[in-house]
Amino acid sequence: MKWSKYSLFFNSKNNGWLLYNTASNVFLKVEEDAVDIINQIINSPNEVDYAKIPALYFQLRSGGFWVEDGKDEAFYNILKMRRLTANYSTNNLLLTIAPTRTCNFACPYCFEGDRKSVIMSEETENDIINFIKKHRNITSLGIVWYGGEPLIAIDRIKSLNQKIQQLNISYTSQIVTNGYFLDENVVNCLTDLKTKSIQITLDGSKEIHNSRRFLIGGGETFDKIIENIDIVANDTNWNGKVIVRVNVDTTNNEEFVKVFNFLKDRYGEKFGAKIDIYPGFIHDDNDPYASCNYNSVQKGEFILNLAKNYGINALPIFPKVSILGCTMTRKNAYVIGPVGELYKCWHDIGNDNLIVGKVDNFTNWNMTLISEGLVEGSYLDSSECKQCSCFPICDGGCQKTRVLEVKDGKDRDNCSYFKEHLAELLEVYYEQKLAKE
Repeated sequence: MKWSKYSLFFNSKNNGWLLYNTASNVFLKVEEDAVDIINQIINSPNEVDYAKIPALYFQLRSGGFWVEDGKDEAFYNILKMRRLTANYSTNNLLLTIAPTRTCNFACPYCFEGDRKSVIMSEETENDIINFIKKHRNITSLGIVWYGGEPLIAIDRIKSLNQKIQQLNISYTSQIVTNGYFLDENVVNCLTDLKTKSIQITLDGSKEIHNSRRFLIGGGETFDKIIENIDIVANDTNWNGKVIVRVNVDTTNNEEFVKVFNFLKDRYGEKFGAKIDIYPGFIHDDNDPYASCNYNSVQKGEFILNLAKNYGINALPIFPKVSILGCTMTRKNAYVIGPVGELYKCWHDIGNDNLIVGKVDNFTNWNMTLISEGLVEGSYLDSSECKQCSCFPICDGGCQKTRVLEVKDGKDRDNCSYFKEHLAELLEVYYEQKLAKE
């Protein structure tokens, strides 16, 4: 028997001793009279008379804190197996479809800025339907409408949606949009489009946003986006949610709170129910050392600061065991461009060198690129990740940057924001729970 490497036993600043296990996700408050015994179990387990502490012994065993020799290693293998099983599952098909690369915005940081604009044809639309049909074993289909700006091609989305529904497959969709064309006509279609969520980006309060996300040729966008979010918020027929992403880097990190408070004040009880918000941390794939990038420590500090000083849980402050991967790490997941080209990452759209195949041809695929995403640099094979106590609550970070790291040798931080701030975040979570009781 031994103390699990996934266990964290710490004396919090305001709440005494707390105990958490990343593998079982069990979180406990430890009474003072048990502290010395637990420390003895951790440091000198052979000197403890467990017969005298049956209740504590049972609690530590059932919570995964005190485990048989080899149990941690077995858990790692079991969790790795579950993640690989999910990655290679053929039951679900996940498609990110860009009906156009055209966009009405001229955001200076856009990775698609110099890629050719094109709108999907009806022929490509039909090829996509046949592509879906060829995945005969699927029981569900998930689609993300992407771009460019997908709502520029709303008629193509409607047409594809109609044909997909005729396939009689369990099907849901999401839309990633700049929000400028999210008018009443589009909102009225959301239920029929099986749309569960819409992601819209605001880069800060009005002045900051308009300086970073403006129309081609110039022109402000903030007020129009808010006007359109109002339409969605007031629509009673659609049961989905608008998720506002605030791009965060070291140059605008104070803007998140401003946007959060603006939306909360504007939408009242609908905020959190129909309108939500989260920070999207910016990183530069090609320059991991860019001064504007956030590393995992800085992400943790950002989230901790919001939770402690503003009462804002911008991202989860209580972890959970992570299973699912991304488009690159999942066998049955693809990004489809407007001429039917296939990719394995959203960031690759429009880059001819990163096309892995075509929807109208199941031969001559670039298996080298596909295998890179599935296996190369995988955290599931990393000795460092295997030894990390945060492995159960970490999804390995961005697989794209892991592949790039293998290729160019530049270190890239893919760790979870929990890694360096787990105890502090757990303490804030505990205090929030106490406040609700």
